[in-house]
Amino acid sequence: MAQVLLGFHPSLQIPDGAQALVGAAIAMEAAWTVAQLAAAVERIAAARGFGLRTTALVNPARGAAAPPHEPAHSHFRDGDKALVLGDVQHGPWPAPPQRPPATLGAPVPVTIFTGFLGAGKTTVLNHLLRHQQDKKFAVIENEFGAVPIDNELLQNSALGMAEQVVVMENGCMCCTVRGDLLGAFDSIRKQMEKGSPLDAVLIETTGMADPVPIVRTLRQTPDIAKYFKIDGTITLVDTKTIMNRLAECEGGKDDQERHKQIAFADKILLNKLDLVDQQQVAEVYSRIRSYNATAPIVGSVKGVVNSAELTNLGAFDLETIALETEGHGGHGGHGGHGGHGHGDGHECGDDCDGHGHGGHGGGGHGDCGEDCQEDHGSGHAHGHVHGHGSRHDSEIGSFSIVRPNCEVEPLAFARWVRIIATLPEEQGKLYRSKGVLAAAGTTAKLIFHAVADVTETSEGPHWGDHEQRGCKIVFIGKKLDRKAIEARFMPLLQPLQEKLRPSLRPLSPTFSKGIKFEVLAQRGVLHHALLGLWTKDVLRVAQASAGLRDAICGVDARPCFQAAAAALAPSEPRGLQTVEGNLWLHGLLPVASIKKYAQAWKAARVNLATRCSGDYMWGEPLRFDHYGDVEAAGVMWLELAEVTDNSTVNFVTEFHWRPETMKSFFEVPGSATNSALLKITVEDQNGNSEDDDDLRFRVNLNPEESEDQPGMHLHRMSLQLVGGKTSSHVYQIFFHTVDPDYQVHINVPDHRTPIFPTKEVFHQWHPLMNGLRNRPRLRFLLRLKPSDSGPLDAMCGCCG
Repeated sequence: MAQVLLGFHPSLQIPDGAQALVGAAIAMEAAWTVAQLAAAVERIAAARGFGLRTTALVNPARGAAAPPHEPAHSHFRDGDKALVLGDVQHGPWPAPPQRPPATLGAPVPVTIFTGFLGAGKTTVLNHLLRHQQDKKFAVIENEFGAVPIDNELLQNSALGMAEQVVVMENGCMCCTVRGDLLGAFDSIRKQMEKGSPLDAVLIETTGMADPVPIVRTLRQTPDIAKYFKIDGTITLVDTKTIMNRLAECEGGKDDQERHKQIAFADKILLNKLDLVDQQQVAEVYSRIRSYNATAPIVGSVKGVVNSAELTNLGAFDLETIALETEGHGGHGGHGGHGGHGHGDGHECGDDCDGHGHGGHGGGGHGDCGEDCQEDHGSGHAHGHVHGHGSRHDSEIGSFSIVRPNCEVEPLAFARWVRIIATLPEEQGKLYRSKGVLAAAGTTAKLIFHAVADVTETSEGPHWGDHEQRGCKIVFIGKKLDRKAIEARFMPLLQPLQEKLRPSLRPLSPTFSKGIKFEVLAQRGVLHHALLGLWTKDVLRVAQASAGLRDAICGVDARPCFQAAAAALAPSEPRGLQTVEGNLWLHGLLPVASIKKYAQAWKAARVNLATRCSGDYMWGEPLRFDHYGDVEAAGVMWLELAEVTDNSTVNFVTEFHWRPETMKSFFEVPGSATNSALLKITVEDQNGNSEDDDDLRFRVNLNPEESEDQPGMHLHRMSLQLVGGKTSSHVYQIFFHTVDPDYQVHINVPDHRTPIFPTKEVFHQWHPLMNGLRNRPRLRFLLRLKPSDSGPLDAMCGCCG
C-alpha cells in the first residue's frame, strides 16, 4: 500500500495546530479516488483538532492539481507529497445539521447554477442527471437568444433524463419582472399535482445572470414558496479563463455581475483544474477567496462532481445559518488563503485593536469589541501570489459585530433590517449578511439572513440552558461603511433581561392544595386566563408581585401566550388595536415589544380611520392574524416616528372588498375590481370644524396586457379620489401599504385628480394578489399634507 506524505500548499498560511500534519504519512488504498484521499486527510485533521476543507490536492513533482474523480494512484505514487490547497481553521468544521427526510407536500428544494459562459454548467448538469438514478429532478434551462434549445440537442443531452425541462426563450432569467420564471415554476407545480413528485429543481442560468432576482422570486412570492424553497446557489468558475475574464471587464457593469456571482455563491465549483498548473490554481483560489470568504470551494474536472455536493445544500435553513454564524469568528477565519485569515481569533473587549492574524490577504474574524478597528478586508496584502491583484481585493470584505450578554428588541431589529436592505450607495453594497441574536422576551434565537436586499428574520432553535446568549452578526459586501452600519446597529443592543426572582412560590400554604403559580404558568393555565384581558390589564397583573412579573414578562411567557392564542378558532384574530387605543397583543408579541409598539404608535401621531359597522360605531379595530401583521405595523410606526413634520396628518386605514366580489375577480380572467369607498376626515389645524375636509378614496385594479410578458395576468392599480374639488385645501398624499409580504408606495401630488393611475402593476403570483385571495382588504398608511405648507417629506428612499 502506497504511502503519501502530507503537507500544505506554500501559498497558505497555516495555524500552529495544523503544522503537525506536515510530513505525516497516510496509507493510500488502491481503490481510492483523489477525492477519497482528500476526505481521508480531512479525517486525520479533525482527529488532530483542526478543521480542513480541501479544494485540491497537488503533487508538486507533477506541478498540477489532481482531478478529484480520477484514481489516486494515477497521480500519487509511494513517497510522493500531497499538498492540500483549501481552508484550514482552528477546531473541526461543525457537522451539518441532520435534516429529516422530506415529507409529502413539503416544498421542493431549488438549486441555482450560475457561472460565466463556458464555465461548464451544462456539463455538470449532464453528469448529475446521467450518473444518479435515485432522485427526480426538474430542470429550468435558460436560453439567451431568440431561438430555444433544439429538440435534437435536448434529446442528445442528459437533460432528456430530467423529469421536466422548461426552456425559457429570449430573455435572461434575472429580469426585474420575473414573470417567465414564475410561469416555469407554475408549470412544474401543475405537473407535480398530476402525480409527478420531485426531489429537486435545478435552474441553469445564462452566463451573465445575477442570481439575486431568482432568490427574490422564490423567497417573496407566496404562491411559489408554498411548493418550492431555495436550497442554495452554486457558481461555476473556469479555472483556466477566470483571471482573464475578470481582467477584461474590470470596473464596468460586467465586472459587477461577475464578482457578484462569486460573492453570492453558497458553493463554488472550481472546474477544469486539469488545464492549469498548481500556481494558477492557487492564484484562482486566492482571488475567489477575496470575493467570497466562506463558501466551500470544490475542485472538479470535466464537470464530474459527486451528486452530494450539488444538492441538499441547506444554505437557507435556519439551523445551517445559525451554525455558520456562530462559527464565524473566534478561530481567525475559515479561509485558506485570501478572505479569511488563519490567525488566532480571540474574544476581545472594548479596547481590542485586532482580530487575530489575518491570513494571506485576509482579516481573521475573531469576536471583537466596540472599538475594534480591524475591517476584516479580503485583499492580497500579505499573499504569496501577486500576479493578478485587483482593486476588488481591498473593496470586497467583511466584518462582524459580536456582543455577548446583549439582546435586541425584535421590532426595533425589524426596523433596522429594513434599513440595511435599502443601504444607500455611498455606504457600500451588501452582498450577504447572517446573524444569530438574542431577542428580548423570548428564549428562541433570532436568525437573520440577507442576500442583497432579500432579507429574512425568523425564530430559530432555543438557547441552551448553559449557552451564552448574545448577538453576533456578519456583513459581507463591497465598500461597506462599517462606521455607518454600526452607528445604526449598536443602539439596538441592550443588556439581557434577568428574572426578578429564581422561581415562584405558593401564594399561601392553603392555596389550591399547595399548587404553585409556577405550575399554573408552566401548564399554561395562567396565560390562557390572561389571554382574555386587554394587554394593559395583563400588565397591571404583572405588577402584583415579582413572580407574576416573571411569569408574564419573562422569556418563558411568550410561548405560553402563543399556545393560548393557538387554541382560538382559526377565524379569530390573534391581536387587536382599537380606535379607542386599547391593545390586545400579548398573544403575538413579548411584553418588551408591546411597549416598543405602543411608544412608536404614540410618537408617530397616527389616526386610526377604519370603516364603521354595527358592532363598531367609531371604526373597526386593526386586526392582526399573525406575528408578521403586527411586526409590519410596528416597523411602520417606528419608521414614521423618525419623520418629524407637524403639518402632516397620518391615517391608518383599510380598503375592503366583499368576499364574493374578490372570488369572482380571480375566477374570471381579465376582470377588473374596485374596493368599497373609504372616507377619512382631515380636521382643520386651526380647530375650525367648518374647514374640515371629508376625502373619499377607492382602489381600482384594472387588467393590462404586456407584449413582453405573454401569458401573464397583469393588473394596474389606480386610485379614485372623490370630493377633492370641494375641499378646503389641496393635499399631497403618500400611500404606503402596511403588510409583511410586500411594500407599495404611491405618491399623489394633487388629491384633486379624479383617477390617479399608478406605476404599480401586479401579476397573478404577486404577494399583493395572494393577500387579496386570503383577506380581501388592503391596509395603507396615508400621509397627507396641504400643498401650501411645503413638500411632504419622504419616509424612505423608494417613496421620495
